[in-house]
Amino acid sequence: MHPARSGSRQRQRLQWIGILLFCCWLCLLSAMSQAQDHFQVNDLCDVKIDYIQKVQVQNPSQMPASGWQSVSLPDNWQRNWKDYHGGAWYKIVWDWSCQDNIRLAEPIAFSIDYINSAGAVFLNGDLLWSDQHLQEPLSKSWNMPRYWILPISGLNKGSNEILVYVQGYSFQNAGLGKIEFNNVLVNSQKHLGEIWDRRTLFQMNMIFSAMIGIICFIVWQFRRSETTFGWLALSSFLWILFISNMLTTESFPFRSSIAASKANMLCFIAYIHCFSLYLIRFLKQRFKYVERGFILITLLFALLIVMSSLDYLGQVLGTAFIFYVGLFISCIIYVSYQALKTRNGEYLFLMLCLWGILLCVIVDLIILSQTAISDFSPLSPYTSPIITLFVVLIMATRLNRNVRKIEKFNSQLERKVQQVGADLNKSLNDKHQLELDNVRLQERINLSHELHDGLGGSIVRSMILVDQSTDSIPNRQFLSMLKLLRDDLRQIIDSGSSIENKVPETPLLWIAPVRYRFTQLLEEINIEVEWLFPKVWQREPTALQCLTLIRVVEESLTNIIKHSQASQAKVSLEYFLPHQLTLSIQDNGVGFDAEIVQKNGLSIGMRSMKMRVERMGGVFQIESEKGHTVIQVVLELYQP
Repeated sequence: MHPARSGSRQRQRLQWIGILLFCCWLCLLSAMSQAQDHFQVNDLCDVKIDYIQKVQVQNPSQMPASGWQSVSLPDNWQRNWKDYHGGAWYKIVWDWSCQDNIRLAEPIAFSIDYINSAGAVFLNGDLLWSDQHLQEPLSKSWNMPRYWILPISGLNKGSNEILVYVQGYSFQNAGLGKIEFNNVLVNSQKHLGEIWDRRTLFQMNMIFSAMIGIICFIVWQFRRSETTFGWLALSSFLWILFISNMLTTESFPFRSSIAASKANMLCFIAYIHCFSLYLIRFLKQRFKYVERGFILITLLFALLIVMSSLDYLGQVLGTAFIFYVGLFISCIIYVSYQALKTRNGEYLFLMLCLWGILLCVIVDLIILSQTAISDFSPLSPYTSPIITLFVVLIMATRLNRNVRKIEKFNSQLERKVQQVGADLNKSLNDKHQLELDNVRLQERINLSHELHDGLGGSIVRSMILVDQSTDSIPNRQFLSMLKLLRDDLRQIIDSGSSIENKVPETPLLWIAPVRYRFTQLLEEINIEVEWLFPKVWQREPTALQCLTLIRVVEESLTNIIKHSQASQAKVSLEYFLPHQLTLSIQDNGVGFDAEIVQKNGLSIGMRSMKMRVERMGGVFQIESEKGHTVIQVVLELYQP
């Protein structure tokens, strides 16, 4: 085939394709125009918009006759009324028609996507609806899709007019959203979808954020060292304050919509600041000087926002928004760097969640930037469930890791306890053996004291009788002396375990055996003895205390017999206080120098008595001079 003929056919094909594309484009424009100007109410009736105009006014009661300019909806004042702040009227002239001129059988639903910021709607001069505040503090209708049922009786057969008054600020994108005419059923279904996208989702977002904040705050209260949870709780509460702007329809509690706008931006920058600190703390990082610098920057932005006048407020709010969005993106990049660097599972999961959130925000910003497109379902409200899922999984992971650590620690602790138990058992056995040796030694010492105080005293007494006797001592008397020594030896054996001994019922029964033994002996050497004892115990001593006092009495009387040359002696037991028992042994003998005896060392008997008394926590005292010697023991009797 000839090349020229082939090229000619190819050019013809391209021309036909171009013509076809041009026709398709014209059809598309025609369809778009039809979609903007015509609305199908039902199968037989439709609405046609003749024209839409707007005009600036300073008072909602004014209706200018001139100055109207054509406009297409949605309309944003920033495009042609930049820096305008005030009110405006929108005039929508339309008519309806039905096939074959049949009667309109159902009312028409009229909807407005948004009114920014406050407004009122009139149909053919009659008020359909109005915001609560058309002057400062302005109501907020930009976040509330609205519709009205236009009754058939209120519609003109020919041309109809809808007037919409709008009050707002251009830097807040004041204007009027897309309008639609439809039948009641379809409009109701569509309105429910809009409410879900623009209000219900944000309500759910606030609930999820509140749950995260409360959980993290409780965790932080119990573990103040976990600052990660504290920053996340604070950022969650700030996020709730920020997105509440999407749901409130009034500027309360602020005095103006400008103040409300400033407060909303303050919540936003505080939220980004706290959330960035949460991300840094989650990575177990701390940048001391950088964090202080950002605190100063946040305070500076907050001061600028609060102090900015209306002329510069838009630029300040836009700059703050861009800066903190950049800060958020920078933190995401840093988290991603650390996650990829460390290969930490928690960090990687956090990275995926953050990029998912950022993607949702970017998609929403792109859609919102296309002012001609208002029908969309925002993705940003779904980010809160993502964060909730992340927090739950991270807490579950940490809980599982901590439980494993506890189980491992318990197993190690069990082995340590077994090892320590074995060591302790060995130590107890060694200690028990030492205690047995100590008990044996102590028993030997006690036995030596008992032999000296008891049996020794009896032997000395017998020796004195033999020595001072001028006549031969009969066998019966020797036998009596030997029996006395036997009785003392038995008493020493029986008192080997003093704790198990029983306390006599009365003091008289307690002193009776000693009194019986020594009275006969003292009378034989012409010493008169006076025994003064109470009839009952005011407070009963222990068996060991009773034995100690007995030994003191025996040793003291033995010394009186051996050394005192006394003619009178007195043994008394008294309660000067209900809990204080005092034993006294007195004589009128030659006495001795108690101070010299104490300096040179007490005798074995005296030392034995003093040791016994002091082991009981008592006081042992000696006073002696010629004609008067007193040995006194004071014991404190405490109730068991």
